[in-house]
Amino acid sequence: MSAIIIKRSCCMGRRAINKPSPQSRPFSSSSSIETQQEDTANEPPNTKQQRQTNNNSPLLTTNNELTAIVNSFPKTTGGRLNYAFGYGSGVLQQQSSSAGMVDIILAVDDTYSWHKENLVSQSHHYSGFARVGGARFVHWMQTFGARLYFHPFVDVDINVMNEDVGIDTIQREIKYGIVSTDDLIEDLTCWKYLYLAGRMHKPTVEIDLSTTPSSEHEEQEQVVVNRRDEIAEAQQQNLLAAVSASILLHGGERENEDMTLPITQLYNTIAGISYAGDIRMQTGAEDPNKVKKLVETPGMQALWDNMYSSILSDMQSSGILNKDEVKLELDFNDIAMRKQLIQNLPNRLQLDEIVGDATSKDSILRGSELLRTELANIVAPAAKSQSIKGFFSAGVSKSFKYAMAKFAKGRLKK
Repeated sequence: MSAIIIKRSCCMGRRAINKPSPQSRPFSSSSSIETQQEDTANEPPNTKQQRQTNNNSPLLTTNNELTAIVNSFPKTTGGRLNYAFGYGSGVLQQQSSSAGMVDIILAVDDTYSWHKENLVSQSHHYSGFARVGGARFVHWMQTFGARLYFHPFVDVDINVMNEDVGIDTIQREIKYGIVSTDDLIEDLTCWKYLYLAGRMHKPTVEIDLSTTPSSEHEEQEQVVVNRRDEIAEAQQQNLLAAVSASILLHGGERENEDMTLPITQLYNTIAGISYAGDIRMQTGAEDPNKVKKLVETPGMQALWDNMYSSILSDMQSSGILNKDEVKLELDFNDIAMRKQLIQNLPNRLQLDEIVGDATSKDSILRGSELLRTELANIVAPAAKSQSIKGFFSAGVSKSFKYAMAKFAKGRLKK
């Protein structure tokens, strides 16, 4: 079993898989399937790859619509927007979901400057607490939880191209979160909170920022490109760590004595990493079938394949596993393989006890359970504090409305 050792980040150990360059391998979850004909004339190439020609297309909100939403936000130099993506059941269909509330994450250089301008131009997006406290209060609130500041139930009017009437104005309900680019990169590489890192284990739709109006000079625009490349590199580390952790979690399981794992089961395990210890799952404030829907909704597996097929192929080339279109073949209890995979995890998870002992299968099972516990110990505090923060960032009424909507998806579907 050979290993190709590449660059070590501040939070990752030695990584045993070739690292793709950000320029050569896109890190959005766009699939490589043919495009739909409608509403694609002005879409960028990466967006066209995100659409499918059949009725199983999971894309509910077009990139044109997502870009139009982002265009309604500040374009300050200090709070420069570096990266944005859409996610959730309002963007990608999860079985019977329709195009409801659109979830968006915006990564900016300086959250204080960004909020300061947004409070002036769109103060109605903020809670009464935030409007009274101003940008300094909002910036202070940003530091709690997973260092995200969310605005749920915001109505925005956007202009989109309609083949029949030309430019058409439509209203969409959105929830958007603000994060600093540095905090996003840290979570992707260190799994400090496994909040956005966990969200980006799953398919998302990268929003094209090249057409967003900006007053920035050419050298400042280059900064955006450079920062996006940093995020791309961090995301590749994040995806490799997700695959490695998921394989390690299956160690010692009786059902894996035949040394095979369906690829859909691997994806389900990856999707569940960020829900380990999440209070929303424990209290019924989240759909208990959410993980299954994220993977098995028609059209979604193509997006998962697009995200992870190259990493799995690299693992096959390095002798860790064999794969075909539907399953993986590997010895889950091979200690040398487990030692190699654990090097792909953030340093905080590189524990010898997780690897296990070659003389004891029980030690391997205990190691897998220890990894599961350690993941939950990362997720739980951030998820809990982020939920509590919502009462101050979104306000009591919006937080109550959001909680009730979550419970409707959760308890009522058990």
